[in-house]
Amino acid sequence: MAKCSIIFIFLLVSADVFLLESPAEALTCFDIMPTVMQCASFALGMVSRPSDGCCNELSRLHGMARTTDDRRQACNCLKQVAPQYPGAMDANLLALPQMCRVPLAYPIRRDTDCNR
Repeated sequence: MAKCSIIFIFLLVSADVFLLESPAEALTCFDIMPTVMQCASFALGMVSRPSDGCCNELSRLHGMARTTDDRRQACNCLKQVAPQYPGAMDANLLALPQMCRVPLAYPIRRDTDCNR
């Protein structure tokens, strides 16, 4: 009987701990919008270097994209937003991670295969 009580208490405590842990939130396209907005002037060739705000947002996005699914989602979102900026320069998009010193796992290109 005492053994059953100990197991029951353990299960209750385990359940409470599990319920208290918040599930990891998946990255959404809404999460990338600050990065897009901050980096638009560089992507469009209006300025020669990305702003500090752009680099900070790119770094923030990189930090949020922790899992393969997150990185794939961020990549797909960037591809979905790209047509809204038809004047975006591919060379500038490709240069962003290096210029901001943010090691993205995928190139920022319109034709990137986000599933790889």
